[in-house]
Amino acid sequence: MMKKLLLVFILFFTFSHSFAEFNDGTVTKFVEFNLASTTNRGIERYNTLYSVEAGFISRWLDGLAGVQGYEDAFDCTIATVAWFPFTSWQFETAQISLGAGALYHFERYKDISSEHDILFDSTFRYQNARGWSISFRGGYSFKKTKVDALSRYLSYLDTGFPTMGMIIDKVWQNGFELYFEHALHDLYRYPHFACPHYTLGAAVNMDSGLRLGGDVSMRIVDQYTTSPYVDSLIFKMTARMSF
Repeated sequence: MMKKLLLVFILFFTFSHSFAEFNDGTVTKFVEFNLASTTNRGIERYNTLYSVEAGFISRWLDGLAGVQGYEDAFDCTIATVAWFPFTSWQFETAQISLGAGALYHFERYKDISSEHDILFDSTFRYQNARGWSISFRGGYSFKKTKVDALSRYLSYLDTGFPTMGMIIDKVWQNGFELYFEHALHDLYRYPHFACPHYTLGAAVNMDSGLRLGGDVSMRIVDQYTTSPYVDSLIFKMTARMSF
């Protein structure tokens, strides 16, 4: 499995990451490795998830490629965001940008199902020189699911629903970072509407370009309806190298 992950990582190396920095026109590339552990919640309980992402961050274009896998499932995500010059406002100590993005996600659960997700959205981002970054995004997603047990009778199940999310990130001058995300999907899981997740994390950014961090993520099913419950609780450690 790890050999397959590394192979896909090499093929996708030219894509980028969604955490945008206060960019001065330079191009920043990075690679990131993640190790996550699920708890006794949800269908993916008691599993260790391995993932790797790679990409670059530039002034007018961000992108992303990543893969995740464990014994029973494999995921691949490719995404990009364009920041338009005519919707970007640069101030002395801050920047406001409007952009549009697209994302494709593939997931395979062994002996259960295959899934394709296509997402289009727009993004509002505020950044300042003090290390604050706030992003809001909203759009629409399309899902095609093939269930192995029904494949003889039905090729794909087609659904579509709105998607949205918010990220608040703060980096101090000493390199310490705190971030919070509330969204209807994460990088590798795209449930149906009304199943948002909450992520709270911290990291240390070193002068060498190395970033070490960790976070906890909780997904709540049917939060906006009548019977919400915690479906997923995941602890993750990350190591990212930027250059």
